Amino acid sequence: MSFSLLAVLILPVPAAASGVIRMASDDWCPYVCATDGKLTGGYLVDATLQAMGAAGYTVDPILMPLNRAMRETRTGDIEGVYAPPVDARLRLSAPIAYSRACFYTRASEKWAYRDQRSLAGITVGVIADYGYDDGAMDAYIVAKRADRHALDLSHGAKAGTTNLQKMLAGRFPVMLEHEAVVDLQARKLGVTAQLRQAGCLKQSLPLTIGFAREDSRSATWLRVLANGINNLEASGALRKLRERYAIPANSGMSRRQTSDNEGSTQDSGKIVR
Repeated sequence: MSFSLLAVLILPVPAAASGVIRMASDDWCPYVCATDGKLTGGYLVDATLQAMGAAGYTVDPILMPLNRAMRETRTGDIEGVYAPPVDARLRLSAPIAYSRACFYTRASEKWAYRDQRSLAGITVGVIADYGYDDGAMDAYIVAKRADRHALDLSHGAKAGTTNLQKMLAGRFPVMLEHEAVVDLQARKLGVTAQLRQAGCLKQSLPLTIGFAREDSRSATWLRVLANGINNLEASGALRKLRERYAIPANSGMSRRQTSDNEGSTQDSGKIVR
């Protein structure tokens, strides 16, 4: 046997070639949840695992910062990313859920969001590289990204917790985050009573799965995922997952349906979506 043939035979087999699909994101519970440095569950993680598993695929969830997960998906180092923002280099699944993002202040504050004019002169804490509505607010963040008076950017795998703690410590007056995520974070940190919801975005963010556009297998994976999700919905399994992770019942609402919530405010830390 020639050396060149032997070298080919002992090369590692790519994960997806053996039916394993590596998917990554950071800790964004209840949608993507990590424990002890590993992704261990979450609505998107479990739904994808069950949907792809029914077709014989094994999904390997990996914890890493979202921007790195997107980069490694685009370069083929991993196969997919959970809940990516819109990126032309990725092929996105149909939404598996919708998540509404809202503004939060400390409980003693009176500021309220009505529309983007409300943001004049206000510093808002956001997470770098995250999507909030695939619309006007995401465009605002892109336009104001270099303006430190308009935005305070948090980075890294614990960016959500960091953002919440910075807002409560008075580093900036307003934070933007998805409702179900804030609800869970606040309960874990014991700070629910310290928070006030101060208005929500018009559009809910569609939560999808992303595969590299240039990967020839992505069309098959998207078809398998769509069929699997439809079957899970029909069987009631998705409803059970929503209940398990306390995903609000209207998480499947379309953007048009959520438009009536523009500017709605709540004065307690209780999240209703």
